[in-house]
This record gives sequence, C-alpha cells and structure tokens, in this order.
Amino acid sequence: MVAITRKLGIMLALVLLGLPALASAAEEADSELYKVTYLRAAPGKLEPLIDFLKQESPANRPMIMRHSQGDQWDLLLLEEIGNYQDYFATRGDEKDERVFINALTSFREELFAYGPPAGDVRALYEANSFFHIEMFAALPGLHEELIKEREMENDYLVRTGRSPNLIFVGDLGSDIDSFTIGFYPSIVEFAAPAPVSDEEANEAAIAAGFKARSDIGFYLRNFLAYHHDTLAVKVE
Repeated sequence: MVAITRKLGIMLALVLLGLPALASAAEEADSELYKVTYLRAAPGKLEPLIDFLKQESPANRPMIMRHSQGDQWDLLLLEEIGNYQDYFATRGDEKDERVFINALTSFREELFAYGPPAGDVRALYEANSFFHIEMFAALPGLHEELIKEREMENDYLVRTGRSPNLIFVGDLGSDIDSFTIGFYPSIVEFAAPAPVSDEEANEAAIAAGFKARSDIGFYLRNFLAYHHDTLAVKVE
C-alpha cells in the first residue's frame, strides 16, 4: 500500500506538471529517503539563521520553506539523502553546522521519511513559491487507512481540476506518520476555488470514495491522533 501511495502521488504531480512521459518511469522508481528538519529560530535570530542556511548554492542546499501561518516552527528543511548508510557514514561532517544552527535556534526536530523521486520534488519546488504542508499522526493501527485517505483526497483534487499533493511516509524521528506538500505558484492559486460547480465537486468526491464533498474533512479525522496544517513560502 505504501509503495502504491508514493507512486500515485508522483504520477499525479508529474501529469499536472505537463510531464506525462515521465509518469511511467516514476511509477517504477524506488522511494526516495528524505531528512525533514523543523527549526524555530531563537528570538531575533531568524534572519541570521536563514543567511547561514543560504550559504550553499541552491542546487546543494536543502529545499527551505518558511512558515507563514499554522505550525510553530519557522523553517522546514527538506533534503534528499539517498539512504541511511551513506547519510550516517558522513554524519560527523555536519558537526560544525549543527553547533552553529543550535546557537541560532530554540527548537529543532528531525524526521526521516520516504517520498517521490528527488528530481520530481525539486522540479515542483523550483517551479513554485507557496506550499501547503499537512502533517499527520495516525491513531493506533490506522496508518494504512490514513495513507489511503490521502490517496482518495488526491483523486478528488485531480477530478476537480486542482493540483494533487505529494505524499511522504514517515520512517524514523518524530511521531509524524505521514505528511503531504501541496505546491502552488502563490497564495492566489492556493486560495482559488476549484474550477467546477458544487454539483461536479460532490460527484468527484463520491467517485474518489467519499460519501460526499462535505464528508472529506470528517472522514480524514477518523484516522488522526492529531495533525498540523501549515502555509509556507520558499526561501530563495
């Protein structure tokens, strides 16, 4: 189920990016391992923290998303790391960086998660500047059902002419079991209503597996211990 979920998120996003030729290749791709870091800057230290993180070239540094409203962190760093063996083999190389970041932050948390191929995620990140990030902790025994619901909601989004979210599945670190990222050019596109009628939206929800459009939010909460909903912008 998890592998199917990741492939669905990849395929939907690629198609909406105008890359249908890559969809079949992405469907066969192995899951990519990511390190996700949430940082809350110490008082008055957000600007120097951002400046430090921007020292590396955009191609080599993590994808950086700055909190706009929602969760309690200031920055989310999304970094493709290949595999655990390679990452932890070079972990000591990050010591000076960790010391400097720790001096500028009052909160730091890390999550390792599997998600779509790095090239596809980078393409979406580079093409957009506004992000809707949702993080979910599942109720006991309902992890797969939560992932299935995210698939259903992506199905609904596509049927109503909206961009689907990329789905990531937590593996180690924080107690977040999965998270999704929606990519948009700006807040205008994020806030824009779906280009369909209410009746068409309701039919799309039913076709995606929900009882009705109004049931989507209620259905999701059947599987959640809690969740965080955040809007963020790109740090360039």
